[in-house]
Amino acid sequence: MSVASGQQLGRSADRLNYIAAAEIRSQPTEKWKFQTQGQLYASPVVFKDKVIVGSCDSNLYALDKINGKIIWKYKTGGEIRSTVAIDSGLLYFVCSDGLLYALSTETGQKRWTFATNGERKKDAWDYFHSSPTISEGIVYFGSGDNHIYAINGKTGELSWKFPTGGIVHASPTLTKDRVMIGSFDGYFYCLEKNGKLRWKFKTVGERYFPKGEIQFHAITADSSVYFGARDFNVYALNVNDGTGYWIYHQPGSWTGVPSLSGEKVIVTMSDSYSILALEKIHGTKLAEPAVTLNTFSSAAVAGSNAFFGSLDGIVYKFDVAKGTTMPIFQTESSKRNRHLFVDGKGKLRADLQRKYADDINRLFTDYLQMGSIFSTIWIEQRTLYFGAADGAVYAIE
Repeated sequence: MSVASGQQLGRSADRLNYIAAAEIRSQPTEKWKFQTQGQLYASPVVFKDKVIVGSCDSNLYALDKINGKIIWKYKTGGEIRSTVAIDSGLLYFVCSDGLLYALSTETGQKRWTFATNGERKKDAWDYFHSSPTISEGIVYFGSGDNHIYAINGKTGELSWKFPTGGIVHASPTLTKDRVMIGSFDGYFYCLEKNGKLRWKFKTVGERYFPKGEIQFHAITADSSVYFGARDFNVYALNVNDGTGYWIYHQPGSWTGVPSLSGEKVIVTMSDSYSILALEKIHGTKLAEPAVTLNTFSSAAVAGSNAFFGSLDGIVYKFDVAKGTTMPIFQTESSKRNRHLFVDGKGKLRADLQRKYADDINRLFTDYLQMGSIFSTIWIEQRTLYFGAADGAVYAIE
C-alpha cells in the first residue's frame, strides 16, 4: 500500500496520524490560500506534487502543493465531506450524492463510480462522511445507508456489504486481517476481510445519548483499539476479541478522534473545550489543557507536538510532554469574527445564551463565520495543510 494512502484523519490504514519530527515554526505564516465556493470539512492529502481535497461546492481539487494553483478539479453531484484515499494511481472518496468515486490521481478523470442506497445526515454535528481505506486492492468505507462496504478498487464491483443499525460515517481502520469501524447504532464492529462478523462491542450509552453513537474512526496499536463515542467515553478494547481494557469518562463532552504519541493517547473533544492526553495502557489522564471551543478534527502528531484546529478558526500546538497548548495560526475569518463569540479573555461571550435563546443549532451554524477548522492537518516537512469552513485550503509554514 502506498505510503501516501491518505485516510480520513490519518496517514495509514491503522490510523496512526504520526510523523517522527517536523521543523515547524512557533508562529507559522500563510504560504498560500486557495478559495473554494463551499465549506471544507474533508482533510487534505498531499500526494507527490499535489494537495487533494474535496469541498462542499461539490468539487474535488488537486492543487499544486508549492503555490496552491489548480492542477485539475472534478465536479460531482453533491457535497464532498470525505477525505480521499490513494492507491495504484487512483483516488477514492464518498460524496453526498450516494456515490463512491474512483478518479485518476494524475488527471482527475473518472474511472468508475459505485452507488450505495444513498447518504443521509444524523444531525447538525454529523460533519463528515466516511472516508475510504484501501488494502490489497479492496476499498472499504461506511455509508449513510447503514452499511459497511468492500469494493474492488480496479473495477468498482461490490465484494460485500455488511448491515449495521445506524448511519456509518466513521472511517474504517484496518489491521492485517480485520476491518474495524463504529456506527451511529452505538456498536463498534470488527469484521473479517471477507465481511464476516468477528466481534462487536456495544458502548455504554448516556442519559441524553443512550445509544452511545460512534461518529469517528478508531486507531490501533499493539493489541489495542481506541475510539471515542457520544456517550462521553473513550474506549480501549482488545483488538482480538473486543473485550475491554479500559474506559475513560469525560463529563459532559463527546469524545472525538484519537491519535497516538508514544505511550500517550491524544483525544480531541467537543464540549469540554480541551484536549486529552491519556496513558495508553491504563487510560489514566495525564493532561487536559484548555482550548477555546469545540474540536472535531484529530490531532496530527509530529514528534512530541500535536497540531489541531478548532471551531474558533485557530490552529493549536499541543506540547505533549509539557501538557500545554498554544495558538499558532488564525484564519482571516477568525480575525474578523471571533470577537462575536469569544471575549478578550478567550472565554465564550456571556451574552451568547441570551442572544441565541438556547437555539444551539443556530449557534453552531454561526460559529462557522470564524472559519472553523474541521479537517485534520497534513504535515509535510515544515508545512501544515488544512481546510476551513470559510471554504479555503491553507498552506502555512
